[in-house]
Amino acid sequence: MWRLASVLMLSLLSVRFAGSEPNRTYTPAKAALYKKLTHGLIAPCCWREPIAIHLSEESLQMQAEVEQLVEAGRSEQEIKALYVSRYGVRILADPPGSERHWLYYTPLFVLTGAVVVLGFRLSALVQPPATSEPVLARELLDRVRKEVERRCLTSFAAVTSTAL
Repeated sequence: MWRLASVLMLSLLSVRFAGSEPNRTYTPAKAALYKKLTHGLIAPCCWREPIAIHLSEESLQMQAEVEQLVEAGRSEQEIKALYVSRYGVRILADPPGSERHWLYYTPLFVLTGAVVVLGFRLSALVQPPATSEPVLARELLDRVRKEVERRCLTSFAAVTSTAL
């Protein structure tokens, strides 16, 4: 019983995968075009996977239709235009105008900005806070002079009082 079930499953899988392959009489250019188109068109039943991967009836029909259109000699633009007119731009896996170069550069700019900000913050932590050193030096000199004058006056007063 199990052997029969496994043979039946294998035969069904081989039939399914045989139907998804492009015709073996394709030239390499047509086979590449078929592969590019089936990976570039999204299955309209759920809008999640390319028709080359999706296993729904609609995607299988679309694969067969793409195969016929490629065999007929239609160009990639003509086939895509046909599906865009039927389903809208959403059918394309990579719609026009979706060049996302900014996705490559944004992390670089963010990282560079973070390093610059971190550098400024660390340099502020390493350097002592800005103080007015000349003012402190003047205040210290004034205190020293006053102390010297006070001591000198008290010493002079002590000397003069003992001398009298």
